[in-house]
Amino acid sequence: MLPSPWNVIGGLASGALGVVEVVYWQRRMRRAKVQTGVENLLGATGDVTEELAPTGNVRVLGELWQARSSSELPRGSRVRVVAVHGLTLEVVPAEDAATSATSDSAV
Repeated sequence: MLPSPWNVIGGLASGALGVVEVVYWQRRMRRAKVQTGVENLLGATGDVTEELAPTGNVRVLGELWQARSSSELPRGSRVRVVAVHGLTLEVVPAEDAATSATSDSAV
């Protein structure tokens, strides 16, 4: 145990440090952009977890989604989200989406 004035000084310093830490984390968290909604899904890539023939499941941003594709895709294929219809994602193979985006920007 410290002598009497040092107990008070130590307690005040600890309290001040706690307040500074709380203020720091509040400001940092307010600057972080919330990432939710359809806008976050469009253009995101993921992996096929259940064969798409033409419907199945994909993992996008760490979540499992029902998905639909215009072509059959085997398990493990990379896909890109092009549309969201309720709780079903419309996906295309990731390489096809990159190729079409490049050709669209070249026109």
